[in-house]
Amino acid sequence: MSRKSPVVLSVGLSCLDLVWHVASFPPHGSRTHASAHHRHGGGPAATASVAAARYGVTSRLWAIHGDDDAGRSLLSELTQEGVDVSGVRVPAGARSFVSAVLVGPDGERWIFPYRGEGLDDDPASWPIEQVASVDAVLTDLRHPRLARAVLRAARAASVPSVVDLGNLRDVDATEDATVVIAAREAAEELLGGAEADASEMAEAALDALRWRDDQTVAITLGDEGVVYDAGDGLRHLPALPVEARDTTGAGDVFHGVWAAAAASGADADSCARHASVAAALSCGAPGRVAIPRGDEVARMLERRTAREMNELRWS
Repeated sequence: MSRKSPVVLSVGLSCLDLVWHVASFPPHGSRTHASAHHRHGGGPAATASVAAARYGVTSRLWAIHGDDDAGRSLLSELTQEGVDVSGVRVPAGARSFVSAVLVGPDGERWIFPYRGEGLDDDPASWPIEQVASVDAVLTDLRHPRLARAVLRAARAASVPSVVDLGNLRDVDATEDATVVIAAREAAEELLGGAEADASEMAEAALDALRWRDDQTVAITLGDEGVVYDAGDGLRHLPALPVEARDTTGAGDVFHGVWAAAAASGADADSCARHASVAAALSCGAPGRVAIPRGDEVARMLERRTAREMNELRWS
């Protein structure tokens, strides 16, 4: 990185996660034993902002918190992580977004969101002109009016932008993005909703995600890694094998580190490598505890063999 730290602006959801680790899911009866529970900050954009801060860039967050204990708790946690929260808005009387999260014994999770109240995303509440002064933008589209304004401003200023596409509700907003990273579920929905083998799905879904020839498109596949196309052909990067304790937020970490690497001047291949390793390492503990720092990601990349990290084309 340069002496001056690159700046990443994350735009979107910051919420409270109430997490229960359960012995089995779906439940077999009216009660299912919980082995542990946690309360911590969540939300794709907010977790991405923490991942970017730990990676080593200057991380700013534009989000909306409720005027309640949950919102104040979230603000405190993000501040402790070194995230610039001056762009977090707290409308009077608003209630925070809160998610219940069930984590099964294999680390997989199910999320039950309460979407809050009064979380107004009118772009006029933010200094959109400041987008031109950052080095990369990330948005999860959860606050669509704000996200659209930020993406348009980033494109106009030639600022790289990364979209975390978890669903297709506002997929047309991705036309202005530099990088579109879809979750597997969103990619399958784009192709009609049928589950498919990753190799069968990849090329068609990536083509469908791209609006412009100069966009990079990607699909995260969990423990199968990531497929992406930066304009020079389809590539598959296998996931780093880890013992997953909690996969909640792993995709958010992936997006945050991709944006941080892009802000630092990395190309798509390097962004994918750094993001993939960071996401895998983040599964080692509940919540944001295991999100790695940039030097940890670098050391892990050095340990992996050239064969493990080499882009593989689908046969």
